[in-house]
Amino acid sequence: MVYYDSFSERPKHLDPVSSYSSNEYVFLGQIYEPPLQYHFLKRPYELVPLTAAHLPVAIYLDKNEQLLSEDSKPEDIDTVRYTISIKPGILFQPHPAFAKDKNNNYFYHNLDITDLKNVNTLADFDKTGTRELLASDYIYQIKRMAHPRIHSPIVGLMEKYILGLDEFSVTLKNIFKTKSDKEFLNLNDYTLAGAKLIDKYTFEIVLKEKYPQFLYWLSMSFFSPMPWEADLFYSQEGLAEKNISLDWYPIGTGPFMLTENNPNRRMVLERNPNFRGELFPITGEDTDINMG
Repeated sequence: MVYYDSFSERPKHLDPVSSYSSNEYVFLGQIYEPPLQYHFLKRPYELVPLTAAHLPVAIYLDKNEQLLSEDSKPEDIDTVRYTISIKPGILFQPHPAFAKDKNNNYFYHNLDITDLKNVNTLADFDKTGTRELLASDYIYQIKRMAHPRIHSPIVGLMEKYILGLDEFSVTLKNIFKTKSDKEFLNLNDYTLAGAKLIDKYTFEIVLKEKYPQFLYWLSMSFFSPMPWEADLFYSQEGLAEKNISLDWYPIGTGPFMLTENNPNRRMVLERNPNFRGELFPITGEDTDINMG
């Protein structure tokens, strides 16, 4: 089955940390998977897990890290913690950033201009690979919000709530005073107090104050996972000039992947062969039941 549609304005940003337009979310919603999503049928809208194993619950702590009740006074709450466990076995779409040789070395992480002579689109890289989605990919994306060269539209708001994100932003700005705009910076080398790795599939987000709406942010593409391999791959010299970037070629774990991006002609979403599948919900409104 093939579905055709039209669009009046080409998407400018398909990097989930910087995208904030409805015409871009048409694509992002098919490619990226934040931890949570809205139930497909239930009204009023209800949050349910997407890649998360279950809905995270807010834990309120005082300055001595003693547990508080949900109805505690705001001035008594020192931090709010959300522990998010993701489902194991989720794979990223096939992508050149993951391609490795038999010695486990990346094929395309050290490109030079001569390597790009016959490359004009992402599809011109003949080797692809994949790997499992990890909790660290979500932490990496949260750190990217503070990247001074990306200009995330929500970083100002998130700095107000996520512990240490404002200081992390200052750290990155100072680092880039001595780096070129396109130079790769591995954010795994820097610690963010408000995003902690617990284990391979579990991470914790720490807020500075009570903010119940934060769960709804976890259903938006801003909090989608980003593999460091993609960040490195797209930062290489010569790729951006060919429109080979995250803004042009997203990389996700969702049901579809963008294989052709030529807004003046067509944009093609193809089935992600690594997608694990998702069943249509069996619960909803009465009218949904009557319609089968």
